[in-house]
Amino acid sequence: MELIKGETSPAVWLAAAEHLNGLKKSEDFDVILHIAQPTVLSIEDRRVHDEVDKFLRSHGAFGIHTVAETIFPFDEYQRSGKAGLFGPFPEKLKAIQKARSDGNWGSYAYRILRQRDAKGKIFNPLEDLLTKIRKHGKYRASFELGPGSPMEDEIQIYDPATDRGRLYGGPCLSHLSIKVHDGQVRFNATYRSHYYVRRLLGNLVGLGRLQFFLAHEAGLKVGPLTVNSTFARLDTGSGEGSGGHWTKAEAKALIGRCRAIYNESALAA
Repeated sequence: MELIKGETSPAVWLAAAEHLNGLKKSEDFDVILHIAQPTVLSIEDRRVHDEVDKFLRSHGAFGIHTVAETIFPFDEYQRSGKAGLFGPFPEKLKAIQKARSDGNWGSYAYRILRQRDAKGKIFNPLEDLLTKIRKHGKYRASFELGPGSPMEDEIQIYDPATDRGRLYGGPCLSHLSIKVHDGQVRFNATYRSHYYVRRLLGNLVGLGRLQFFLAHEAGLKVGPLTVNSTFARLDTGSGEGSGGHWTKAEAKALIGRCRAIYNESALAA
């Protein structure tokens, strides 16, 4: 078990990768990451982001933006706003999934935007959550909540109806817990299995974008992001739908280059 805290997503990604790299099997259970400012990037953070992105794409894996889009479709939000995101986009995503060989691509985004309730009725979890956040702001000091009490809600990604039969290959992101307190949207995400080279930084970016969406639409600020990796691995890229492959030595070299970026900045200061 390890707790890793930092200001930004690239900085926390690097510290987490270094932690796993220092372990004999390059894997650990119950790694908890806490990012104070998940949507902020310094010049050095951007350089680390770009270094990781270049590494992934040069080895045939999904880039950071592509991974982030599977969690929250920020491109669609910029193009068509909230109305397009809540309306026609989920069906577009279904069509994309059917056309791809890795049919689970984008399943996080789809499940955040479309689920069925106990009666079989389709609903939009993200839209319902945004409505609750806005109401919380209006009734924050009510007797039921108590002055300053946080609003909280959850989005369940794991679906027993479709995922329980899979020994492997189900959604790695299992659960999202969202709280609003002191004018901030706070996230806590649970991953059942987490690949720290090919997925983690893109996951952090995508979750940060989802936080930004909720905060922006509700007139709030983006709060901290906490990620619980119940199993974490410094991977070599192999796996279902991952694309690409690299050696542990290449992953270690990537970590070294990224640490050098931060070290150079510290020396210059």
